[in-house]
Amino acid sequence: MIKQFLFFGFLFLCLSANAQQESSFSHYMFNHQAVNPGYVGSRGLTNFTSVLRSQWAGIEGAPLTQTLSFSSPVSAKNVGFGLTVLNDKIGPTSTTSFDIDLAYHLRLNRKGHRLSVGLKAGVMNYALNPAMIKTKVSNDAAFVLENEKSILPNIGFGLYYYAQNFYAGFAIPRLLSHTDFATERHYYFISGGLIDLTKNFMLKPSLLLKQSKSVAGYDFSLLGIFNETFWVGGQIRNNFNADTFTSLKGAGTTALLGIHLGNRFSLGYSYGFPSSFLNNGLNATTHELFLRFDLATKVQGYLRSPRFF
Repeated sequence: MIKQFLFFGFLFLCLSANAQQESSFSHYMFNHQAVNPGYVGSRGLTNFTSVLRSQWAGIEGAPLTQTLSFSSPVSAKNVGFGLTVLNDKIGPTSTTSFDIDLAYHLRLNRKGHRLSVGLKAGVMNYALNPAMIKTKVSNDAAFVLENEKSILPNIGFGLYYYAQNFYAGFAIPRLLSHTDFATERHYYFISGGLIDLTKNFMLKPSLLLKQSKSVAGYDFSLLGIFNETFWVGGQIRNNFNADTFTSLKGAGTTALLGIHLGNRFSLGYSYGFPSSFLNNGLNATTHELFLRFDLATKVQGYLRSPRFF
């Protein structure tokens, strides 16, 4: 598994040419659909996933993100179908996007290794509320703006390879750039797996690499899973300049914990510790809540335990 992990990491670095303007989540290891349409249908069951994220708590206008996604296999035709709604607010701007995902899953061998190709199509509603912009000079002409709303269409694609204890994927969820709104194309590579240490304990390492034209970053997480029920772990996140590879101030760490309630419901929480750059006496913590509900359990799944991917 380690050789596969390094190979796909090298492949991503070679393919990526072009920051993190798009929403990011600490629970990306349970929410692959957010960046890769090839994931839909891979778990072999119908499910709903929601992530609620409050970043830099205590700071006015701080990022607030909510997302709800639906994923399901389509009969026995090796096809997956998904829907995602995401609302993201940062200061005076807010975006609401609606995406449709389709994926075709190709079985590669008798060991259950599969490769899926996914397509994404959607629209984003961009809105600007100038009433939230406060300036030191009253009626500053540079900030006299009207309420602005725009509909931005987009398309994307993703490749997703998975087996019983390993997965890796590469995706560009939004191929179209809208220069008037300073949106850039983002590239994502995601990988991870399950490592059995004892009968009742396993490790789940996860890696997310992301890059745009000017900024790149990584998220690395390691979870310990007890009795296939509880998990706890940590995450390291950092961004750096894509041209000079110098680290940008703002690196942080996150603690994660969660539980599977029965065979259908999963609940997770993460607490993001503020970086030294952002803290400076402010309560700049980040909170995130993850929820997933499976409509049906799968006896013989593509993965040994479809709850963990």
